[in-house]
Amino acid sequence: MSPIPNRTRRRLARLVPACAALALAATAGPLAAQPADDWPTRPVKLIVSYGAGNVADVLARIVAQKLSEQIRQPVVVENRPGQGGSLGAQVAVKAPADGYTLLFSAMAAIAINPHVYARVGYDPIADLVPITAIAQTGSGIMYVTPELKANTLAELIAASRAAPGTMNYGTAGSGTVPHLNMELLKGMSGLDATHIPYKAASAVLTDVVGGRIQMAQESSAVVLPQVKAGKVRAIAIVGTERMPELKDVPAITETVPGYDPVRPWMGVFAPAGIAPARVARIHAAVSAAIGTPDVRDRIAAADLHLLDLGPAEFARTVKRDLDRYGGMVRTLKLQAD
Repeated sequence: MSPIPNRTRRRLARLVPACAALALAATAGPLAAQPADDWPTRPVKLIVSYGAGNVADVLARIVAQKLSEQIRQPVVVENRPGQGGSLGAQVAVKAPADGYTLLFSAMAAIAINPHVYARVGYDPIADLVPITAIAQTGSGIMYVTPELKANTLAELIAASRAAPGTMNYGTAGSGTVPHLNMELLKGMSGLDATHIPYKAASAVLTDVVGGRIQMAQESSAVVLPQVKAGKVRAIAIVGTERMPELKDVPAITETVPGYDPVRPWMGVFAPAGIAPARVARIHAAVSAAIGTPDVRDRIAAADLHLLDLGPAEFARTVKRDLDRYGGMVRTLKLQAD
């Protein structure tokens, strides 16, 4: 066998490390292409921009519990309600962009409030990075105080028009989805009711139970237990179909044809400036958490529909809805109270 020339030996010496690196990358799979990241090495704070008892709070706590198990670090839920969900976002955008403070928000604070409030305190595109849209609400319930004599939506509309200015409805704040949906209903049906903004859906429910306001709309996860307990009366389903749990309660569209309510998503955001590799890592952890059978069952039990959108698709959804609901807010002439 002829000896290998020196020039060839030098070329082989340079090729061997490169070939070894390629072989390692091929066997390591997708993780080999991602930068190393040790997140998390300490507890993670999850700011929920709505009060306790709101459907966003219910979902956030389901996710936080399982995410904590996934990442082996505490995930601390901090409720910061106010300004229709915008107060929590205002707090979150000022946090370090390191993945240890995240925002759990519903659609209203991101895609509706910037059009409702003159100074919302953040730019939803420039100041926040979408990580994942987790779920979307199912059917909501329009409910009234038991003291009200109206037993159907048609009777409620007629009673409100017969005594204009005497009925009120509550929401968790201006610009929230129930606010939008009630104003849509008013415009299509002639319902006469004045908007009363609160800081939390639970406070609205308390005042409807007590008869201090007459009506509200909210997700079934929040209202259904009180309906079953007889503390409030369901007068219509906020959607196009009846709910299996309330088969005798008509959908709003049975009284107001063409009514098409807004159905909000809920998801996780990070402050702008976070590294893309960390966004990918957080999304993977959240996706793994909500992919477990017990979490899926709990989400379904709360009348929510799983989405699990990744960062790119979620960003497109945010931009689309920001444009879409801006037009709706202008048409309805909604302004913060």
